[in-house]
Amino acid sequence: MKKYIVSIILVISLIGTTNSLGQQNIQTASQLAFKYFRDKEYKPASVLFHDLFTSTQSKTYFNYYIDCLLHLKNYQDAEKFIKKQIKKHPGDNNFQIALGYAYKQAGDIDDSKNQYNKVIQKLIPVKSAITSTANSFLGKREYELAGKTYLSGRKLINQEDAFHYEIANIFYYQKDYKNMVKEYLMALAIDESKLNLIENRLQSALFQDIDSSLGSILKNQLLEKIQKSRNNIRFKELLLWYFMQKKQFSAALDQAMSIDLIQNEDGSRLLELAKLASSNKDYKTALRCYQIVINKGNKSPQYFNAKIGILDTHYFQLKDNNSDSLEEWQTLSNQYEEFFNQQEMIAKAPLALIKFAHIKAFYLKNNNKAIELLQKALSTKNLNTKNRSNIKMELADVKLFNDEKWDAILLYAQIEKSNKNNPLGFEAKFKKAKASYYMGELNWAKAQLDAIKGSTSKLIANDAIALSQLISDNTTLDTTETALKTYAEAEFLSYKKQDSSALQTLDLLIKNHPDHSLTDEAYYKKAEIYLSEKKIEKAIYNLNLIVNKYPYNSLADKALFQLGTVYEKQSQKEKAINSYKLVLTKYPDSIFSIEARDRLHKLQR
Repeated sequence: MKKYIVSIILVISLIGTTNSLGQQNIQTASQLAFKYFRDKEYKPASVLFHDLFTSTQSKTYFNYYIDCLLHLKNYQDAEKFIKKQIKKHPGDNNFQIALGYAYKQAGDIDDSKNQYNKVIQKLIPVKSAITSTANSFLGKREYELAGKTYLSGRKLINQEDAFHYEIANIFYYQKDYKNMVKEYLMALAIDESKLNLIENRLQSALFQDIDSSLGSILKNQLLEKIQKSRNNIRFKELLLWYFMQKKQFSAALDQAMSIDLIQNEDGSRLLELAKLASSNKDYKTALRCYQIVINKGNKSPQYFNAKIGILDTHYFQLKDNNSDSLEEWQTLSNQYEEFFNQQEMIAKAPLALIKFAHIKAFYLKNNNKAIELLQKALSTKNLNTKNRSNIKMELADVKLFNDEKWDAILLYAQIEKSNKNNPLGFEAKFKKAKASYYMGELNWAKAQLDAIKGSTSKLIANDAIALSQLISDNTTLDTTETALKTYAEAEFLSYKKQDSSALQTLDLLIKNHPDHSLTDEAYYKKAEIYLSEKKIEKAIYNLNLIVNKYPYNSLADKALFQLGTVYEKQSQKEKAINSYKLVLTKYPDSIFSIEARDRLHKLQR
């Protein structure tokens, strides 16, 4: 009661004694009215909405005022006020529909139906009026009446092809996917410019399509349309879009090739598809896309980009497969070398050159050649700041890999200085801090990491927070810092791909500090190394050690999730399902719970 009295006092203080709002109070009154409405304080909300409508004549305030009265069951007041507006604006169907809605809320169903039917019967043959009336029905969730309005409107304006898109939207709200798709395709056949609008609607519907029924309907209707209307490129584009949404890249390629051929395109569409396929690890389709563009000949404007694309796709494929085949890496290195025989290629493809140098250093252990390549690239003219910084970043990484820590730190500092407050600068600062961590300069590393926590790059910020926390957790009680320095040494050895030495260092840490808080971290790092060496059973053993011996430590959920990932890749479906289920049941608040749920859903289909 006290709260209600305070509300009324606030309302009176706003509207004063004139029963109308001054201009300066409208914004304040509006905010307060909506707050009351959200808090279900309909009485003070109704007072404010009434005066807001009186002052502005905005239909938004009118609708909220009527909603307040209906919530308060003041049906007679609502009816009286609506009829007053109808008298003032007899041609405005929004008020007419509001009256029908008020009747319905009061339980007067027959009066409501009669009122709604009267609105449709009195429609005028003007598109904007028909659309406004239908939208008013939609606002009351009267979907069938909105559809009926459009159908009547078609006859009135004598255009049987009108309102396909609008009617499709109604079917969207009703989840009548078959008719929705039918109407969208009819709308597209008439107006090709609606393709993006239709894609946006379908994307939302596909997200809600739990049983994949919409996908099947859309694909079948599109294939049927394409058979009948082979010259309508938009149907092919929509089918291409659908296959890309469903990550069916091979099927998408068939459509992209067809469109490229019919339109006599330059291959840009195929390159876009290739990049998307590659990012989703469908390297086979990506390579096919690039090869089709290359086959157009070296006069094609996309020929050069396709050549880079093939090299980079092979790089990602080998990296993703954790390839330890020197022969495969050497073959790819030779292909990059052939491509970069011409100096001008460096300025055109700096990111490809970075991958080439990375192969030389990290996979072929030819650090000097990698450094030579990168330094030559830095001497190239016409490099913009971003490309120069990316090349310098790789050079710093190689220097660190080559145990030239101070040279690496100096390069990271230069990149940070020339890229203040952008993702590259934050990445360089993080790598500089990590190099300090590798060197055992823990306090200095932590100070730098803490300075990046507010980075706009979420990934870098999260990595900085994690490493800073690792340092804090393992230096507060252990003032000697021996265990953490040993762990940092093992991480550095792993970075340099000296896996055998890294594993020995981790075993030494576990032996000398069996009860240290870093022990589970050591087991997890061992699991990561074994996975990179494709020693799956040893990796699983170490992950299970964490899950069973340290179930309350911070890495337990991560280890369980990683187990699920490993089992899934090994086609051990039941074990993967069990691991993901344990993430959800034992660690429901884990950052891995959403992904675990998604993977579990896919495996159980």
